[in-house]
Order: sequence, then structure tokens, then C-alpha cells
Amino acid sequence: MSNVKCDLIIRNARIVAEDTVFLGYVGIAEGKIVVMGPGEPSCQADQLVDAQAMTMLPGAIDTHPHFFEPGAEEREDLEHGTQAAASGGFTTVLDMPNTPELPVKDPAAFEWKKERAERKALIDYAFWGAATPENMDQFLSLHRLGCVGFKAFTVDAGPNYPFSDEYHQLKEMEKVASFNGIFGAHAEDRTLVKGFSEEHGAEPWSLAVHDASRPWLAELTAINTLLLYAERTGCKLHICHMSIPEGAECIAEARRRGVDVTVETCAHYLTLNYQDHGYLGTFAMINPPLRSRARMEKLWDYVLDGTIDYLGTDHAPYLQEDKIPADGDLRKAACGAPEIDLAIPLLLEEGVRNRNMSLQRFAAFTATNAAKRFGLYPRKGVLRVGSDADFYLADLDTSWTFSRRNSFSKSRLDKFAHEGRNLHCRVVSTWVRGKAVYRDGVITERPGYGCMIRPEW
Repeated sequence: MSNVKCDLIIRNARIVAEDTVFLGYVGIAEGKIVVMGPGEPSCQADQLVDAQAMTMLPGAIDTHPHFFEPGAEEREDLEHGTQAAASGGFTTVLDMPNTPELPVKDPAAFEWKKERAERKALIDYAFWGAATPENMDQFLSLHRLGCVGFKAFTVDAGPNYPFSDEYHQLKEMEKVASFNGIFGAHAEDRTLVKGFSEEHGAEPWSLAVHDASRPWLAELTAINTLLLYAERTGCKLHICHMSIPEGAECIAEARRRGVDVTVETCAHYLTLNYQDHGYLGTFAMINPPLRSRARMEKLWDYVLDGTIDYLGTDHAPYLQEDKIPADGDLRKAACGAPEIDLAIPLLLEEGVRNRNMSLQRFAAFTATNAAKRFGLYPRKGVLRVGSDADFYLADLDTSWTFSRRNSFSKSRLDKFAHEGRNLHCRVVSTWVRGKAVYRDGVITERPGYGCMIRPEW
């Protein structure tokens, strides 16, 4: 090892590798990990950084951010969104296709977004393609350009993004299966949502009413239908932002039958519920909705045992006028909330500190499993020789207060969940391909440092 020459060595770090956790060092050259091991390094480097025994985790991969570009950049854009992501330990984002304008339905839209990201993204990125009834003939072209998967809605998603009824879900999955791609879905049954929304339409709006209007049964029904079609077509299926433990149970059963399905959940479903957090009002209005306290706690069981594969933030910042409609009708409020800069420290606290989640399980949940599913492993998602030097250093024994007023996000509205919360886990620095992009509260690289990552299927 003494002959290895590194550009950078991080020493005295508590390193979370795939098969072990150890106090040691990582040596980096040309953006790759070239050597790592316990104890002190025996190799040389141009730069030496003492991690001060902080925890080094593989750079997190967000499977589900919304950066709203193009069409609503005043809420969030690729430049600010990827800076916020870096401050939260994310080194790669898989940006969602359903932007307010120019959703990624065809190669022209893909190239437009790619050009913007090349100029503006701070961290590495890839793109989801749209799955709608009107662009099935574009799926293969988008796949060849590098889309990591194809996102459909089983419920209304607005005028620019047609939802997929059951017939088109089946047909879209047949098409995606033909080139061994991944079909992702926002799973809520539109008929049940419509019926329950009408049933509760005269009640004063609240988070509890929102849950009753889009109940757990609507989500479970859609998940069951998608699992049936995945089994029939052989299509790889990804369930987006699942909020219910009943869905995890069905997915576990489907896997036992051989269905190729993975699932993500979000920090808000693991830390918020309509009973304890009703005071947040529309600032916690999300689809699928926040569920009961009991469902929130039960969902943790399936994160801890590995049934739920990975974390997606569903990051979607909004402005006050989006959340408090001018006419006072709260049912018209935009659904979504910001999360990309808080999810990792929040879940380190709730999972690792409070629920004894192992650091290796945490690394798998936030990085490794997503890298494996979306064709990025072993380049991304793991700390090992030959991988990109993507990681963050976290202090798991500190004290700080979260406020969106200090966020790098475009919208810094401070009325969302966890505002003013004291936390004991903090991302101190984030490194992408061996360069610190965020360190001690400061963005340290320029927009455009991020690179598009093509899946290796």
C-alpha cells in the first residue's frame, strides 16, 4: 500500500463499508477510492484531512426529488435544489419527470433538462422518464438516452401529465419490460380517491380529513393492481413514496412469488402523522397523505427489516401562496413539502439513535440499494476500492437547530415540519468524486460540477 499515491486521504473516519464498520482511512485519486483500510494510512497524498472520528457514509442517493425545472423555478430549481441536497448528504439525485412544463416525455425534453443540469447541478444526477398513455412510443428512446426508469401516476397528476388507467398501466409495463426497464408508479386508486373525497367534501379540511379522503385502502388497492401487472408482464416495478405498512406486507408476499418489485418511503411518513402534527395544516399536505400514528410507527418495522428498500425524499418546496390559497379553500393547496436537506440527519436521529438501526442498514437504505436497483452500482452507493469517492461525514453526537431560513433551497419558507427542531445528528461535509461540495455550512464547488450518470444495465 505504501506505493499508492493519492490526491486526498481522509483519515480517522468511522467508515461504513458494505460488510463492516471500522475506524480508518480512505485514499482517493482522480475521483475514485483507490485504497482504504483500518488504522493509519501507509500511503502518501497531496492532501490529508482528519475526520476527527466522524462517521463516513456512502453518499446518499435520492430516488425521488422534484426540482420544478422548467415551469416553477421560483419554488425550486436544479441549482438550488442540488445545493440543498449536498447540504443534506446526497451526492446523486434521480430527478422526477413531471415538471410543470416540458415533462420528460420525449428525447427533446430529456436533452433540454440535461443541458440545464450540465450548467447548474452541483452533484451528480440522472433522470426519470415519463410514463403516460401518450408517449409509450418514446420509452425506448428515452431508455437509450439514460433514463433510469419510467414514472406513471395511477391518479390525476395535472393537465400536462396524463394519468394511466389500469389498461394503460398494463400496456406501459409491457413496453418497459420489453427492454428490461423499470416502471415506477405513484400508487393511489383514482376511483376510491374520487369517491372518498366526495364523501368527505363537506367537512372542514384538516390533515385527518385529507387522510380520510385519500385513505390507505386507495393506496393498497393501487399497489395490489400494480403487483398483479408486474407479475403478469415480468416488468421491474418500483413503488414510489409508500406511506402504509399494509403495502409493505403485500410487497413482501409478492416477492415470495417472484415479483421483481422494490419500494421507497420518505422521511415524512416515518416522522409525521395527522394525529400529532395536525397543527401543520396544509404545510404537511402531501400525497399520499400522512397516516395515523400507529401506521407511522409500524412503517419503521419494514424499514428496519429491509422490506422497504430505499429512501426517496419527494422533495417539493412550495411558496406560501401555494399552501394558503387566496380564496381560503384549503383543498386547493399544493401537495408536497421540502425534505432534501433534512431527511438524512432526521433519519439518522430517528433510525440510528432512537431505534438502533445499524449503520450498514442505514447505508443500504439511503444509498446502496438504490444504486443496485438503478444501474449505478458499484460506481455509486458504496465505499469500496474502485467506486466514486462519494460520501459524507456526519457528526452523530452534536446539537443544532434546524431552520429552512438557513437552507440552500430556492424557497426558504419556514412553516413546514421540523422547523426549530433540535437535532443530534448533522451532515458536516459532503464529497462528490473526491471533491468537497459542501463543508461546514458552505457550498464549496460551483454549479455545473455535477455529472450525468448513465445506468449500466
